[in-house]
Parts: sequence; C-alpha cells; structure tokens
Amino acid sequence: MFELQRQHPAAALANAFDIIRANFITIIILIFVGSGGSEANFTLSWIIGTFLFLLIWGVISWYRFEFSVEEGELRIERGVLVRKKIYLTSDRIQVIDITAGVIQRLFGLVAVEVKTAGSSSKQAKISALTREKAEKLKQLLRKEVNGATKQGEQDESVQQSRIYALGTKDLLVAASTSGRFGVALSVVGVLFSQVEQLISEEQMIRFAEAVMPRTTDASIIAMWIVAIIVVSWIFSFVSTIVKYYDFVVEVREDELLINRGLFERTQLTIPFNRIQAVQIKEELLRQPLGYASLVIESAGYGESEGNSTTLFPLLRKQQIYRFIEEVIPDYNTQITENSKVPAIALRRYLLRMVWVSLPVILLVWGTVPYGVYSWFLLIPALLLGYQQYKDAEIARGEDTLKLSYRLLSKTTAIVKKYRMQACQIQQNPFQKRLNVGHFSIHVASGNQGRNFTVRDIEIDKAMDYRMWLSNGHPVDQGSSVDENEVSSL
Repeated sequence: MFELQRQHPAAALANAFDIIRANFITIIILIFVGSGGSEANFTLSWIIGTFLFLLIWGVISWYRFEFSVEEGELRIERGVLVRKKIYLTSDRIQVIDITAGVIQRLFGLVAVEVKTAGSSSKQAKISALTREKAEKLKQLLRKEVNGATKQGEQDESVQQSRIYALGTKDLLVAASTSGRFGVALSVVGVLFSQVEQLISEEQMIRFAEAVMPRTTDASIIAMWIVAIIVVSWIFSFVSTIVKYYDFVVEVREDELLINRGLFERTQLTIPFNRIQAVQIKEELLRQPLGYASLVIESAGYGESEGNSTTLFPLLRKQQIYRFIEEVIPDYNTQITENSKVPAIALRRYLLRMVWVSLPVILLVWGTVPYGVYSWFLLIPALLLGYQQYKDAEIARGEDTLKLSYRLLSKTTAIVKKYRMQACQIQQNPFQKRLNVGHFSIHVASGNQGRNFTVRDIEIDKAMDYRMWLSNGHPVDQGSSVDENEVSSL
C-alpha cells in the first residue's frame, strides 16, 4: 500500500523539460526565423519568458500532483486549474514501464508510466520517483493483476528469459541507413531556407567563389543540395544512435522487455497477448544491403511513431524469420497461398507515380534556374512505380494473412486472422473497368489503430480473402463491389 504522497521535487523540472523537448523542433525553427533584424530581441525575450513560465508551471503541477495505491487501485490527483482524479484498477492495467530521462538520471530517479487499453500514458505518469519506490509500486500493481506470485516462480521466469542485443556494428549500420533521413531532410530544408537571416546572399556568393573560383549558379545550387543532404544525414545518424543505444530485447514467459536509449533509458513492457501485428520494414537504404527492421503493433500501447514499437532496429533478411520464430513464434506461419497484383494493374502504378511527381517537377521547372532538368525525376518515379507493382502481394497461411506493399520502403505486414478488426475493399470507376480494387485490413494499435493496404488487387481475389476472413460466411461472387465497402470481422 502506498500512502498519499507527492513525487520527488525534480518532477517540476522534468515536466518543464518534457514540454520543451516535445516542441524542440518548433523552438529551433522560431529561433532561426526570428534571429535577424528587429525581431531578434522580441524572439529572445519570448523564449526566455516561455522557459520561466514552464518552470513555474512545473512547480505548481508538482505541488498539485499526488498519488496513492489503495486496495489494488492506483489513484492520482493532479491538475493546476482543474483538479482531475484518475482511478486505475489493477485489472485494467496493461503495462507498467519504468524510464529514466536526462533529468531523472541527474537526480538518480526514474519515471513510471502506467498504461491501460485505449488510454494515454501521459494521464498516469509519475515523473520522478526513486527506483526502489518505482519497483515496489510495479510489484504491488502486478501482484494484484496476477495474484500472489511465489518468489521462486519469479526467479525461474527470469532464468528462462532470453536476451537479444544490438551490437555496435549493427547500431552504426542502422544509424547510417535510418528511415529518419526523410524527416531530417524536411527539417533541415526549412532551417536552410531561413539561413539568409544570418548570412546575406552576397556573403554566400563570396564564400562560394573563394572555395570554387570558377563557380556558377548551377554549382552553387548543387552545393546547397549537397549541404542539405549531408547535414540531414548527420542529424539522422546522431538521433538514431541516441535512440537505439544499448538496445536489448528480453524475452520472458508472458512479455517482452525492450531497453534502449543513450540519454533517456526507456524500458518498454509488451505482453504477448497485446501484440496485434508484426511489420517487416525494408527501408530504401537498407534493402540493397540486405537489412530490415521489425516493428510490432500493440493494442492500448505506444504514443510515438504512429503507435508502433520497434522490436529490433536492424536484422539481416535471412535472420528475420528465425528471430520471429524464437521471439514471437505465433507469427512465423507457413504460407500456403499467395496472390500477386495482375499485369493489367501495372499502368495504374506507373500513372500514379507520374501524377505524384508532376506537381514537384512543374514547381521546380517554373521557379528554379535550370529547373528543366527536373523532368529527369520522372525516371526514378517510374522505376519506383514499377517496384511498387512488383512488391504488392497478399498471402495467407493457416490463420495468418501477410500483406506486402511499398510506398518508398517495402512493408510486409503479418497479421493473425483473429486479431483483425475490419476488412475493406474499395473500387472506383476506373478500377471497375479493370476488375481490380484496393484491399485493406485494420488492426487495433495504440489509440488509433493501423491499416495495411494492397492496391489494385484482382477483385475476385479480394472477395475471396474477405470471405476467408469472415470465417466462410457466403459472399455473392457475382455481384460487383460498391465504391466503398467495409466489412467488420
């Protein structure tokens, strides 16, 4: 039993730091945008004032936050302006995670996140506790869930656990080929667009002429493009190292424990019975090297990266299914049937990429010197469309459906039949002429759920999979499909 008590005072600082970290990109952009001219002093005052306000708000939040455990129920009272009381009974609790961010590690503390199905972990997060108190709280709530557990059984469970760790070489490969590069590219692009606030155009031209005496407008543009790509890659590399440093997966009898992080040590607890789907991600830079990553979707869990959790950030392709067999064997099912996208749908994949790339080409052509060369973008766009057509596939085993598709990176989703929430078949008038349609399935994941879609699959095949998913309920094969048909399973 925990008497009514407050967190460690460091929680005030931790709360303010969490808000700053969540808005870090926005703050950096505002600093760059307002760092020149008469707006500089106003921006600096605004940032300092915001920091002070967050610190004061954090102190008041800490004072107003109290928690206790009574009769197997976690009770939290918090709120500065509006007092909010949260009651979490132990039978509703899905996972209890213990993390240690930068502020917590400075004070030798940890944070405890208690998560229930369909709720936000922020609602039940205790930001600063001693590790002894956190472990006691976790054991107390888990004991109420599982009943009294003998110490000997716990020891045996720990001894039977298996551990998989990401080595230094694989961490460097993962960082070098990270899918975060695209996100970093957009952020760095915005920052570079504001660099003229710090350096004038004349200064940039003089610098370019000093480095390359015979520089031209084309070479200056090329330099900027290369600089943006290099800075984005460095940003992506460092952020991946920070996130997946000392990555370890521990497989226990009923759950997975994932530990990771350089500055913030995060321990994620994922019960096997909450896993809804597994994704094999073959990123654009990793696929030629024969690497992929594993991601899991878990009901009532996860708030970042679209509610997905990385099970392992880098594996050789030939190791993927052996790893799945050892860690989550339910998802290693032998495939007995597969269906590719019909050849008649190839032109739809190619035309789709033409329509997507045309606005970019026309924009660059009309606004950038030598923009006429942007028409060469059609070549990789068409190659990508052809590869999307080649990768699109639906396969099934005894009770498992596997969907493969590609946008930029290839995704292979493995879903158990009994985990699917809904099935959707879409067909527009153009698809109706070709007798094809989009086939989608929906699974529970985090607070929003997750969709997996294979485009332009033969409509008879799509109807056959829908019937199979609905446990053989009859479907009128002769009837056409509505433009938007949804089937709940």
